[in-house]
Amino acid sequence: MVTRLSLALIAALSVGAPALAVSQDEINATLAGDAAIWSGLFTLAVADQIRTHCPTIEAREFRATRFVWTLYNAARAYGYSRQEIRAFQTHDSTEARLRAEVMAYFAEHGVREGEPETYCALGLTEISAGTQAGELLRAR
Repeated sequence: MVTRLSLALIAALSVGAPALAVSQDEINATLAGDAAIWSGLFTLAVADQIRTHCPTIEAREFRATRFVWTLYNAARAYGYSRQEIRAFQTHDSTEARLRAEVMAYFAEHGVREGEPETYCALGLTEISAGTQAGELLRAR
């Protein structure tokens, strides 16, 4: 027989109980499905590739850092740990999808691998258009 005291004890203990565990696959699906987070990762990847391959464009370090923290905080708002967010970021499927989307964007905008001037041209276009990626870059 369950007494009122038993019910009160069960209720009290369950309040502090941890939430059900969420698998990394579910975390990955949630973060990849968040349009703001995915768009932010795409923006960072585009800006990073431009600054890496164009010798006359560099990162706006403070803006880029602030942008990264904004994305991180959006992911943390779901309640995920730093390790879970990092696992999403470095997961093979995340990297493959992001790489494919960035490469398609570059192809659409005339960027050719091994030709730095094409990265520079896109970078200058992004900067002058004031895109999110352009806001993270500056011409030297």
